[in-house]
Amino acid sequence: MAKENPLASNLTLEQQKNLFGNAYLNMLWHCPTDQRFPYWVHLPDCYYDEKDPHYKLLVIIHGTGCAVEDYVRHAKELADRDHVAVLAPLFPGGLIQRDDFNSYKLLSCDGVRYDQILLDMIDDMAKRYPGVETDKFFLFGHSGGGQFVNRFLFAHPEKLRACAIGAPGRPTFLNPDEDYFWGTRDFKNYFGHDVDLAAVQKVPVLVIVGENDTKFIGDSPYGDNRVARMKSLQKNLQDHGVHTELTILPGFAHEGGEKERVQAAQHFFEAYL
Repeated sequence: MAKENPLASNLTLEQQKNLFGNAYLNMLWHCPTDQRFPYWVHLPDCYYDEKDPHYKLLVIIHGTGCAVEDYVRHAKELADRDHVAVLAPLFPGGLIQRDDFNSYKLLSCDGVRYDQILLDMIDDMAKRYPGVETDKFFLFGHSGGGQFVNRFLFAHPEKLRACAIGAPGRPTFLNPDEDYFWGTRDFKNYFGHDVDLAAVQKVPVLVIVGENDTKFIGDSPYGDNRVARMKSLQKNLQDHGVHTELTILPGFAHEGGEKERVQAAQHFFEAYL
């Protein structure tokens, strides 16, 4: 059994707060079920002062480069204003294949279930921070994170209050005539169940893309750039009865605009707090 760290022993709560500030509310924790993966958290400082706290949860998924700190920093405005907690997992590259940085976007790849790892992180957060409502949560991600959100919506719709899908270059469509990842024909092979369309239809969806995100990213029936593909994704979801809004951010291409993307998601989520 691990011994208590002497730097933290015999300290009252007041002493801990004076020494470490609000570190416990702004921490990078290991996922206890798979310590290869950590996750960031943020809770408002007033959490310490509430006898019966109640916080909705916002989960933010990073893009290919694993840079999530700016998104978390901008999301704190919603958290501190509307009693929302923030969780942001970190899925580093090179886990199974040395040069791979895409596996997490598929949720299920090379024997690793990234969706389940996220759910384990959320369970751990619930134990650490009583009062954070984790049965359902908001989910946002941009680029590679948008791919994760898109597919998590189909895999675990019952977990989502609402989601915001930010400009994934290779989205998944509700298409039973095409294999995963573009479609959902063999979805059960990856997740053990088919897409529950009735459950997906209960989740409000926002699709976000910059108006200048028009670089050629390959030929496909869904468009050859991200703006075209996001319009196709919105139509696909709407055609299947999913409430889906599209926000096109003026002046932005694919990079940058972290604040504006988070703000768009926050504005959409506020209707479902």
